[in-house]
Amino acid sequence: MRIGPLGIWELLIILVVVLLIFGPRRLPEMAKGIGQSVREFRKGLREIKGDIETEISKDDKSGEHTQRSEASAESKTT
Repeated sequence: MRIGPLGIWELLIILVVVLLIFGPRRLPEMAKGIGQSVREFRKGLREIKGDIETEISKDDKSGEHTQRSEASAESKTT
């Protein structure tokens, strides 16, 4: 079984090395920190996506308004 480019043996070796380097007491606190970081990253992505969608909808509305005013200006000149 493979998870991405890594197999089970590679993941086990990485886990053992991390366990030896940091020890069993620090692993839960590190996992908690990583989880919080991922959560904040996703929250930031959602905010950016919302900002972009808001700006796009503003541009679409102002573009429609500009097109309408151009059309009404052309009808007045003709």
